[in-house]
Amino acid sequence: MTDDRICIPTAWETLEPERLTGTILVIGASDRGKSTLVRWLVEKLLRRQPKVGWLDGDIGQSTLGVPSTMNLAVLKQFDPNPPQRQGTFFVGSTSPRGHMLPTLVGVELLNELALKKGAAAVVIDTTGLVAEDAGGGALKQWKIELLRPDTVIALQRDGELEHLLAPMRRERRFTLHEIPVAQGVVARSAEERAGRRRLLFRRYFEKSQTMQIDPAHIPVYGGETCRPGRLAAFHDGRGLTLALGTIAATKTGGLEILTPLDDLSEVAGLRLGSILLDPATGNEFQ
Repeated sequence: MTDDRICIPTAWETLEPERLTGTILVIGASDRGKSTLVRWLVEKLLRRQPKVGWLDGDIGQSTLGVPSTMNLAVLKQFDPNPPQRQGTFFVGSTSPRGHMLPTLVGVELLNELALKKGAAAVVIDTTGLVAEDAGGGALKQWKIELLRPDTVIALQRDGELEHLLAPMRRERRFTLHEIPVAQGVVARSAEERAGRRRLLFRRYFEKSQTMQIDPAHIPVYGGETCRPGRLAAFHDGRGLTLALGTIAATKTGGLEILTPLDDLSEVAGLRLGSILLDPATGNEFQ
């Protein structure tokens, strides 16, 4: 399940999966191997727990879904194939900057869903935004206050988490594990990250069709930003995402949405994001 190029540190084995239950939050900067650790930990936990939640909260480099979304899979056994998702939440951007509130709402909603579905442990992957001056520190601190995790696992290489970890080392509300970055973790360039997003978007929209949306019957949130190419998401009555779409055209009294969704019966609303996207190429544009 883990990348063969990654050498798992001995220190990871000290996490003792048999003692890990409840909400487990994994934090670290980009290119620290968070996703590798999360996959490894989910596999270990599934050997000891009847159900484990895998909550992919990395909206920029999603493992379980499409960029701009958070995704949840509740697993009963290990499967090397991509797991079936039980919940998706649309943040509307590939970075939490400027989208802190939906980032917090989404992770709480999906964590709550995982626990309701009987997950004995929920492992949460997070974005690499940790810089204090960019709001990453505040985001992680308030995410901890909101989720009340039982365990926080921190991956650090060059002291980039010290502004977070200094007070957390004195916390009694959760157990903090500081573990090393695995050997073999390679930094990806901005273009490599963008290329992966393009690929995921292109695959997602390759079987899309145009749907006619009447705002008189389906509420449209963020409609003031509506323009062709705007990324959007259909959500159900729980606020969970049914499918993404892009604005194909705006017309008097309605919208044309390009989407893989073929049934509007469960749609409670349409929410517009901040990304402009060419679904045929996966390119984001201004």
